[in-house]
Amino acid sequence: MQKISHSISTSGPVRAVAVPQAKLTPPAPPEVQVLRAGLVERLVRTRGIRLVLISGAAGFGKTTLMSQLFARFLQEGIEPLWLTLEGSDNDTSRFEAGLNAVSSRLPQAREGGGIAFNVLEHLTQQTEPFALFLDDFESIDENAVLGLVRSLIDGLRSGCRLVIGSRRFPDLAVAKLRARGQVLEVDAEMLRFTLEETTELFQKQHGGVVSSSFVRKLHLDTEGWVTALWLASRSMPPAGGPLEDLNNGRFASNRAIADFLTDDVFNRQPGPVQTFLLRSSILRHLELGLCQALVPQCNVAAVLADLERQNVFLVSLPGEVPSWRYHRLFSEFLRARLIRERPEDVVRLHLLASAWYESEGRIVPAIDHAIEAGDFPVALSLLAPVAQSLLEEGRMRLLARWFDAIPFEATELHPSLRVVAVWSTLFTRGPLAATKQLDGSGCRNSSDPQVQAYVNSLVPILFSMQDRYDEAVVAGLASLDRLPTQNAFADGVLRNAMAHVFTVMGENARAQNLIDEARRITGASAFSRMYAESVEGMLDLQAGRMRLATARFRAAIGSTRQFRHNYASGNAWAGLLYASVLYEANDFESAERLVDVYLPMASDVGLPGHMSAGYIIRARIAFSRGDVDRSFEALTDLEYLAHHRQLPRIVTNAKLERARLLLLQGHAQAAKEELDRADDPALESRLQRQRLPASEIDYPALSRVRWNLHFGDAQPCVAWLDKELAQAIEQNRHRRVLRLRVLHSLAMARSGDPTGAVKSMATAVRVAAQEGFVRVIADEGPEVGQIVRRLHAMQEQMPVNRSDPGLMQYIDRLLGAFGPLPKESAATDVLALAEPLTRKEIQVLQLTADGYSNAAMAEKLASSDSTVRTHLRSINTKLGAHSRAEAVVIGRRFGVIR
Repeated sequence: MQKISHSISTSGPVRAVAVPQAKLTPPAPPEVQVLRAGLVERLVRTRGIRLVLISGAAGFGKTTLMSQLFARFLQEGIEPLWLTLEGSDNDTSRFEAGLNAVSSRLPQAREGGGIAFNVLEHLTQQTEPFALFLDDFESIDENAVLGLVRSLIDGLRSGCRLVIGSRRFPDLAVAKLRARGQVLEVDAEMLRFTLEETTELFQKQHGGVVSSSFVRKLHLDTEGWVTALWLASRSMPPAGGPLEDLNNGRFASNRAIADFLTDDVFNRQPGPVQTFLLRSSILRHLELGLCQALVPQCNVAAVLADLERQNVFLVSLPGEVPSWRYHRLFSEFLRARLIRERPEDVVRLHLLASAWYESEGRIVPAIDHAIEAGDFPVALSLLAPVAQSLLEEGRMRLLARWFDAIPFEATELHPSLRVVAVWSTLFTRGPLAATKQLDGSGCRNSSDPQVQAYVNSLVPILFSMQDRYDEAVVAGLASLDRLPTQNAFADGVLRNAMAHVFTVMGENARAQNLIDEARRITGASAFSRMYAESVEGMLDLQAGRMRLATARFRAAIGSTRQFRHNYASGNAWAGLLYASVLYEANDFESAERLVDVYLPMASDVGLPGHMSAGYIIRARIAFSRGDVDRSFEALTDLEYLAHHRQLPRIVTNAKLERARLLLLQGHAQAAKEELDRADDPALESRLQRQRLPASEIDYPALSRVRWNLHFGDAQPCVAWLDKELAQAIEQNRHRRVLRLRVLHSLAMARSGDPTGAVKSMATAVRVAAQEGFVRVIADEGPEVGQIVRRLHAMQEQMPVNRSDPGLMQYIDRLLGAFGPLPKESAATDVLALAEPLTRKEIQVLQLTADGYSNAAMAEKLASSDSTVRTHLRSINTKLGAHSRAEAVVIGRRFGVIR
């Protein structure tokens, strides 16, 4: 068996995930190499760098340069970590398992005996410098993994850096890093050998027997391509032999390299060795027993030792058990030749590899090879006994990849696997695709008890994930009546799913009972724990218990990671909920990292509320940073995606958020038009019955009131807000209560009652301070910030309240979340007006601010000129102003007028 590195969790029961040692160690340097001293020096000495990106075509020496840089960091006392990537690392769980394994080598992890379950957090909290090398990064194309890497780059502390080697330019927001001076890019031009380096290579390999003209011509023909030069240097004839065959420009294309490999490497091997090379080319890693199974007539150990001595593109991998891999170019060349020359052998070799892996108890690669062989009955027979455990561990993307490769007809004798396939589709491509697959699978009418159990739990989940909660209730109640089935896992999933549905329907006690039942029957199931903690956290957040909700969402993410096989969309479920509370706590950086990682997953699956939350968080963070274009771009993306997923409620959410941002910019008409386009009576009726998380504190009626507070008549809004507050309090929806109190405070200010505004805000702030809410207040804009600032001044002048330093610290932090606020004049240091302005006086003051003369105001208000002057005198008295201009300034500072 290979030496393995174990992923370690401190958050619960630990299951080791084997990461081959070969992936965690840079390749051993060849006996002869050219040190890229200039490049290495630059990469080591440049300060302020977070990412070193080494990109170029195959064979340009990326890995060799990275290995030299790795050694140099080690000499400098900077901890280097290495992870070689492959296609299977597109599975988020496998990628994180690799990160976890390399992270365990950091000094802090060694001293502490393990690392936290959140490997990203562990890496970004390192205080000592380290360099993480990710080689063969071109293997990665999964958005979720790319998002995780982007988050890692953004979170690295000073002195820490990521070194990536890739054949193609990766999607890692490099432009942003480039603008900040945080990336060093090494491209193909920089990787090419100079003439001096080419000369050095041949001199080290062959001494002084190679003429400078030959090296110069070869360098010109190859354009400094490292692998071609290395191939030439290794395949040159002995001293004194003819050089013509090497000096004829055969390196100009991939075909030339294939010809070269054929003529000067492969054909020079004895027949038995050629057979070994071809038959073993289907393997990612070569082990003695595995190779012996594929080439039984061969002395595998002797052949591998001889190939290694010849440096025939065989890389020896460190570890207790001898293992090797072929150079990628050589491996591709061998596989192509095998398919061309011996196609009948390909299937049999994959089956032999599958059988060997099965005998070793390594079922995943055994299934992989069976599928490669096209022997689907074998693959299905291997999969059937482990399918449920893979479900419970959340390996949905792995299952989906297999089922995509296996023809539907092949599963006829495995009805339970057909429903597992539906399950994997649901959580990788969404409910619409899963519903279509379920309808065509025959599973609905199956008499198999296991299939019935899965379908029983799937049907209400399919409805809820399509935002069809009324139908989910009907289907779910029928499913609950059928419990228990013969599958405790499916029963637990159903209970958790219906707990979520009942939360939406406002039946919180019933939801809590189902969560408790699910915990009791499913035990340590990673997926069930994630689901239960997420749903209960949603209950807590709705009730205003944000600290407890935060802890539950964090635990939900950790529950899947303790097995190191992430339930990808489950983590999107929990991850975006966690991002929402981090955003609410004003932790933009952490929230943004989570959104980058989990929003692609939620979008792929079509989780309605989570998609909405993710895009709106992205839009709000961009808007707060002044990047208005990116903010509106995020909302446009959300709207189009919601249309594609047939989610009209989420389309409305995008429009409501766009209207809010336009309002904060002062665009009254544009905001009003957006609100009009968002008008949906059916949705408003639905919101009277359902407590949808994405619409809990921003819904159409509230958005219209917000517009009136800023651009219309504020006084009628007070009564509406009072009514909404009473209803929300009765329903224990205290997160909504908090948003309503903030708007109530603004309504009081805009109605000419700054004293009432500060009083109302004080109530909201005390509750928010206890639970850590910030953005629910700060997102209402600078006019609310003015009220908070007046509250701060009042608290400073009242010794009885100054004794609560925690509250004052919170208010200071809250003020910081608003960003720069306009400086108030001395006149507005008064914390309360002697008497609130009347509705008519507010109208007069607003018209004054708009530049109306007394006569124009009289005409506008259908009043006499003397009445207008009377109103102005009263306004000056109440505001303590000495002129019309000063009254306007004070009125704006108090938020009485716009």
